[in-house]
Amino acid sequence: MSNYLELAQLPDGTIVLRRSDDPDNPLVKIDFSEESKAMLNGQEINVAKEMIRAGIETLNGSTMDLDEFVENQKGNQVKKPEIVH
Repeated sequence: MSNYLELAQLPDGTIVLRRSDDPDNPLVKIDFSEESKAMLNGQEINVAKEMIRAGIETLNGSTMDLDEFVENQKGNQVKKPEIVH
């Protein structure tokens, strides 16, 4: 089971940051209004990525790249304990 973070655009246009092994429970949802979408001219994913990057920078107090953050999270994920009966 994989535990990577991914940025995805859902069929309804909502952009989510979610764990790859839990697509039904996004960590973050970004839903642009129709007016905003018109102004962004198809760049919603790029803007959402920058919004999430800004949030990560605020938490970390640094200018870590989103891709670097996601890569670092791969090693920090806690695996669920396996129970054998």
